[in-house]
Order: sequence, then structure tokens, then C-alpha cells
Amino acid sequence: MMSSVLTPDIRIGPAADGDYEGVMAISEGIYMGVDYLPYRYHAWLKDPQRRMFVAKSEGKVVGFDSFLLVDDGITAVVQGLRVADWMRGCGVAGILQRFCFKTLRSDHPTVTRVRLTTVENPPATMLNTYHIIHSKAVISVFISAEQLDETIKILESRVSSTCDNCIPPVFLEYSDVHNLFPGRLKEEDLLPGGFLMQAWLPITTNKANLDLMQRWKVQWLCSYPCDALCDVTGSSELHDVKGSFDVNIGFLSLGSPMFPVPLGEGKHRLNIDVFGTDLSFAKIHILYQFKEAVKKLSTGESIICFVYLDESLHGGLNDFFEGFTPFKFCREQLVLEMDLTSIKIA
Repeated sequence: MMSSVLTPDIRIGPAADGDYEGVMAISEGIYMGVDYLPYRYHAWLKDPQRRMFVAKSEGKVVGFDSFLLVDDGITAVVQGLRVADWMRGCGVAGILQRFCFKTLRSDHPTVTRVRLTTVENPPATMLNTYHIIHSKAVISVFISAEQLDETIKILESRVSSTCDNCIPPVFLEYSDVHNLFPGRLKEEDLLPGGFLMQAWLPITTNKANLDLMQRWKVQWLCSYPCDALCDVTGSSELHDVKGSFDVNIGFLSLGSPMFPVPLGEGKHRLNIDVFGTDLSFAKIHILYQFKEAVKKLSTGESIICFVYLDESLHGGLNDFFEGFTPFKFCREQLVLEMDLTSIKIA
């Protein structure tokens, strides 16, 4: 492990349990109150694939950053960067970034690339180092505890009007997940660029990443392609659905376990990633994922739901959520990547 780095008034070192309050103090209001770090900080500390760092000035936490090793150790995903508001513009983010890069080169020499996700219109300075390799549209809505039952009824009515003959999707066991890629689903059909986005984490479909999502209890929901359905149901049952939507390539969605957010007591964040371009499939997958999530809520709890989707679905899914309270966080999710081997680190 690298030793802590001393720079003018800024000291960078590994994050610890005792830094939690300091990190939370500089995180107030971040991500419009739907920050994931308060819930995940201690779990992240125990993750052997993750490294976490804090920047301190005069003993106080002024910055935080982390990276997660994915893709069998050849990619690091940088997550969670934040800087105290009174230290912004002082170069703290750059110091943290350089420390992470030096740590990767010294402690994890197999890592050749670094990824991160951000919202639309990233700063030009970021694009000097990273290049955009993937994007998804984002729709987010707030659904209060009082609206949950009515929300499900509305979404069910909007699904039934377009999916009368739709074969229900199936929640998968992880033994089935490992047979999807390559197997019943083709990456080139559903995963542009080969990315299996899980909330804000851009990863590939290799076994190590799938195992990681199993530990995180991600819900996999699949509508199998036509050939796979024929194996199970017999082709005669598919005659009515062919042509109503694309049963030839299937559809996939991931539902991340909900977690409480600082926005207010009883408020939870739900992330749903959909893969494919068929609007009928997208609607029924969102409905199923949403209903599954609601089962885990206690009385009086509400949801901020984020859906990540192909841009071609944006208009149709906006209509699907018409009348719901928008949560205006961002319009687009971008994946950025850099070649770690090609940059000079001061």
C-alpha cells in the first residue's frame, strides 16, 4: 500500500470508519439529496475490490474519492468524488485524482483504463483527460407513500393498453444470469458498447462482474428472445405476440436494491436500468421492477425512481410517467474512459 502523500496543507490517505462523519459533513446537499454514500460508506470499506481515500487539511476532511476494480482487474471505476464547499477551486479534486492514479499504478499494475460516470455537459477540463464512450437517457420521478398504490394502478393500465399479449418477463436466479452472456441474449443486440450499466457503474458482462452484482442483490428481469421462449412454451403460444413487439432479441432490466437517502426520513432511491429499444418491453419491465421494490417498503416510505434507458425510448417513457412528479436531477448519463498507461502523473 502506498504511504500517505503530503502536499501543501493537504494530506491524502486511506479512508477509515472514523472518517465517516467528516465525509458526511462535506456531502450535505450533494446530488440533490439522493446521495448514495451515506448508506454505502461502511459497506464500501469492507469491499476487497474497492479503495477509498480522504483528503484532510488541518485534520479536517476536505475531500473524498474511491475506485472499484472491475473487469477482472483491468479497469478501475472512480466513484464518489466530493470536495468541501470551502475548498472548491483549490485543486483538492486534482490532488485526489492524481493520488488515485498513482495508487493504481503502484498497487494494481494490471489496471490499464479508468472509467467514471457523470451527467450531461461535463467540464472541458475533464474531457481533456477522458473521452465519452457511452451514454443513456435518464428519467426520474418522485412518488410519495400516499401515491404508491395509485401509481401501480396507473402504470398497470398503461402497460395493459399496449401489452395485451405480452408474455411476462422472468426474474432470474443467478445460475440463469451466468447463462445469458453469451447464451440466450446477445450483447450486440442489447448492450451498445458492451456495457452492462448497473445504476452508475459501467462494467462488462464477465463472470467476476456478475458475481459482484450477485453480492449486491441486483434484481435481473429478462424477456427471453423468441427462440428461447419457443423452447419453453412452444411456438404456437408466440403467434399472437410476434409483431406486437420484438420478441426476436429479448429485453433485459436490472433493479438495484433501494436505499435510504438524505432527502428526508422514509425516502428511498430506486435505480432501474433497461436494456433494449422496444417500448412495450420497457414499460412492462419498469412496472415489474417497481412493484417488486414497493414490496420492501414500510408504511409511510416513498421512492425517488431513476430509470436509465436508450435515448430512443425517452419520449415514450416520458409519456408512460406523465402526471407523476418529476425529480429533475439530470437528463443524460455519460460514461467516460481514459487510458491509464498513456497519461503522465506528476
